[in-house]
Amino acid sequence: MPKIKLKNLLLDLQENWPLARETNFGLGGPARYFFRATSKADLLKALSVAKQLKIKTFVLGSGTNVAISDRGFSGLVIKFENQNPHQSFYLNKRLLIAEASVLLADLLKFSFKHDLAGLEKMAGIPGTLGGAIVGNAGAYGQMISDQVIWVEIFDGQKIRQVSKSTLKFNYRDSLFKQRPTWLVLRVAFKLLAGERKILQAESRKIIAIRNNKYPAGIKSAGSFFKNLPVTKIPNSVRKKIPTEKIKAGKIPAAYLLEQSNVGGMTVRGMAVSHFHHNFLINTGTGTYCDLRLLVRHLKKKVYRQFGLELEEEVRYIN
Repeated sequence: MPKIKLKNLLLDLQENWPLARETNFGLGGPARYFFRATSKADLLKALSVAKQLKIKTFVLGSGTNVAISDRGFSGLVIKFENQNPHQSFYLNKRLLIAEASVLLADLLKFSFKHDLAGLEKMAGIPGTLGGAIVGNAGAYGQMISDQVIWVEIFDGQKIRQVSKSTLKFNYRDSLFKQRPTWLVLRVAFKLLAGERKILQAESRKIIAIRNNKYPAGIKSAGSFFKNLPVTKIPNSVRKKIPTEKIKAGKIPAAYLLEQSNVGGMTVRGMAVSHFHHNFLINTGTGTYCDLRLLVRHLKKKVYRQFGLELEEEVRYIN
């Protein structure tokens, strides 16, 4: 009965949809039900229907920073996709309001077009704005939260605005990770005055650096582990780290992994990349189980070498 009602209420609902094709990692078994929400209204309707039918849900963005279980997902996966990026922004002087489903690349293009600065170092980061807010994405000393004023959320009961201070943004972290029922719908940024040509040039430079570092088409979620703030590292360990290796007050996880001799380590179809030790690669036959086993080995290696615990940046979906 729930299946019949769900199919009647959500057009284009798919069954047993392979989630591996929806993620950069290429991992994940089937979703019992799968629905593409192309608007906020579609998303809220799907969530309401699932709640009425007591079907568990998971909202997926572009799938760039998740690893999904080989078992898949036994409820409804809602993929929040934006098909009208040009209609997804609202500008009031330097206050930019954007829909959560927009790609970061489209957000940057819009801000540059209007001579607005503060997001340019996000250039080349894949994924949607919503996912970037949840994980407080960043690069080169800039975080997506730096210019946030408020975030419009659906808290499982109603839509409301939440201030930046409430969301407890930190390095690759936010309150959203502790409140899985909270969904990002829109984000307001207070941006700075900039010059389009300069911003575009900086963006192109950052993208070129990324393209030279990372081969195109790899099945990876990018940096897998968080970098470690120097302030949280014991002095005895800090002394072992060359000063030039510390970036923006953090010790790169890639450096710790490299010094722990994990280069070339593989677990069946999952491997540590040769070009960046914090990139884990699905070589084509990798599974979620392979990934979890490889991660366990890597954490042990770093702990034995430095006495430090690595923490995942990528989210596991079981």
